[in-house]
Amino acid sequence: MPRVSLILLCQIYVPLALLAAAVVAPWPYWPLALGLLLAVLSAALRRPPPRFNIVVDTAALCLAPLPLAALLERLTALTVLATQITAVALTLPVIYLIDINLRENNRAPVPMKEKEGRRTTPAFAALLGAAASVMLIALAAGRPVLLLAGAALALYLLALMIFFYAAVPRRPFTADEARKRVLAGATETVPLHVDSRAAVSLRARLAAADSWVQVSPSEIVLKGGRNRLHVSLTPPLAGGTRPRITVSATDPRGLVRVTQALEPLRLHVIPRAEYAAWLARKYLKQTDSGVVTAAKLPPPANVPPERGSEYRDSRAYQPGDRLKDIDWKHTLKLSQLIVREFQEVGDQAVIIAVNLAAPDAEAADKLAFNLITAALTLARENIPTALAAYNHERAVMSTAVLEPLEMLRRALSLVGEIRAVNLEGRYLEPADIARIRRNYERLKRSESEPARRLLNIIDFQRRSIEEAARGHPATLALTAVTRQVPAPAMILLVSASDHDVEAVGVATARLARRKFTTVPVAIPR
Repeated sequence: MPRVSLILLCQIYVPLALLAAAVVAPWPYWPLALGLLLAVLSAALRRPPPRFNIVVDTAALCLAPLPLAALLERLTALTVLATQITAVALTLPVIYLIDINLRENNRAPVPMKEKEGRRTTPAFAALLGAAASVMLIALAAGRPVLLLAGAALALYLLALMIFFYAAVPRRPFTADEARKRVLAGATETVPLHVDSRAAVSLRARLAAADSWVQVSPSEIVLKGGRNRLHVSLTPPLAGGTRPRITVSATDPRGLVRVTQALEPLRLHVIPRAEYAAWLARKYLKQTDSGVVTAAKLPPPANVPPERGSEYRDSRAYQPGDRLKDIDWKHTLKLSQLIVREFQEVGDQAVIIAVNLAAPDAEAADKLAFNLITAALTLARENIPTALAAYNHERAVMSTAVLEPLEMLRRALSLVGEIRAVNLEGRYLEPADIARIRRNYERLKRSESEPARRLLNIIDFQRRSIEEAARGHPATLALTAVTRQVPAPAMILLVSASDHDVEAVGVATARLARRKFTTVPVAIPR
């Protein structure tokens, strides 16, 4: 008989049996049968979640034998024991409905469990607890029919658990080990094959212990044999070489769960700095031998275009901005004055200003990557370039404009000077030097007493920042290199720390009046 017909037959049979008990059974059994009948009909008509249907069917399985036994006692001449056994047997089709609803309920996401092994689920515990409660009530009330009904439910659950433990090994999953070389911060997708030695299909959820590892699909029905998955990786420099993937799977009815951790990947994470240095050395070797090829670079650092006056960014209008720089189209659209910023470019020189102090090893790796890729890009484009390097203690290097290959060699040598330094003491957002100066100029034109007091505060802040910046290594390095590089020129600022923000702001604001344009290079995430 087709499965749909069997389900329909059971759904018709159960209400009819309860209806007969509600009509014929004596008091107080017919109200119980009527209540169960209304609950079953409500579940059939309203189509509630499978979890609700499981509760209703369990109640019908455990309680319906009471009115059915009373009905059989009135209509037949069977012994009391035979009547009770027959009443329980008449309700056994409800177990099939419970089984169907358990399968439907198991479509919900499988919760992850960190502890490995096999164990029963809360659904199994709830159903077994209901069966045990019915049997205890039967013993206390002296109702053998309830004892038989509870025992029928308990036997069904225990049979399923024994079958699952026999069909599913303690560690049912295996995966082929895959070896992969991955650049730190780069995203790679690796195929993964998971084999299941279970004799039944398992509904599984897979999750990685590390946030930089994603498994797709994360929920899958694992059948016996090989199952194909994909793992997406974006490893940080400090990422593990054996990422762990946890598989949490349940049987088709969601009564027993097995959890197992897999380590199918063996990664070799290549630092960004190491990869960029390899590209630079390869370029130098090819150039020295007279063979220059276009090495495949990763997305380069923000390097300015070669020539022409280029749009750089838009920002909100601030007092002191020129009216001809207002972007009227976006001003009307946003109902706010918007100003366009431009960068001056052309055959001018470029200064790479690099802060060699980084907050941690990850930032140091990104910093070295940006420094080398920026230098390599400028060398390949044959753009005249100078170097200004500093750390939190001193100015390390300040050069005149160098020949491209020599500049690239110097940049490579600076990688060894990059250090991870724990710098404490910054708690507030860095001051906006340009804004402070604009406010200072505006307040100077006011004669009111509150404005004069505010002017004194701003002037004190301005002088404090400028005094601290005067001897800062960033100021010393930039001052030394700009004496050797003719204006106009562009300064590419490569920094992963914030100890130099205010000093750089003061120095670049001063250099801007000499036609030195500053462009910060974004640190990759």
